[in-house]
Amino acid sequence: MRPFDAYPGKGRKLSGELSNSNCRHGGGLKLQRVTHQTRCAYCNLNLVDTYEHWLLMCVDHVVPIRWGKVKGIREEWLYDISNMVLACSGCNGFRNRFESSRRRLPTSFSQFCKMRDKIFLERKRLIKKSRVKEKSFFSSKPWEDRIL
Repeated sequence: MRPFDAYPGKGRKLSGELSNSNCRHGGGLKLQRVTHQTRCAYCNLNLVDTYEHWLLMCVDHVVPIRWGKVKGIREEWLYDISNMVLACSGCNGFRNRFESSRRRLPTSFSQFCKMRDKIFLERKRLIKKSRVKEKSFFSSKPWEDRIL
């Protein structure tokens, strides 16, 4: 299931922008209320079950704003709730400078949604690979290495 299935119009209609305020009090809370998301869209971490998880909550633009602006994608689409998901800070940090290699750019909002869905799946796959690599590094307990 894609996270957009729970959005108004299954993420296929413009739903408005979020404020740039604190994620947990402003934009992220509004995103939760509009989309009914409570978990990281990439790793499925419950972001509202504990205070510590709640502190990790971020709003992620699936089609990155910077990349989209450079490519000339309409800002109304880039900043819309339909282009956002909740993410934990770990997943949001992995592949944070993502740039799609897509050459065919959308000329309609419907095409934008199709591109967003493909980019979401591509990013989810890349983030999963990054998490595996990071977990392996963590498991090696690099902090225990002592230089004498």
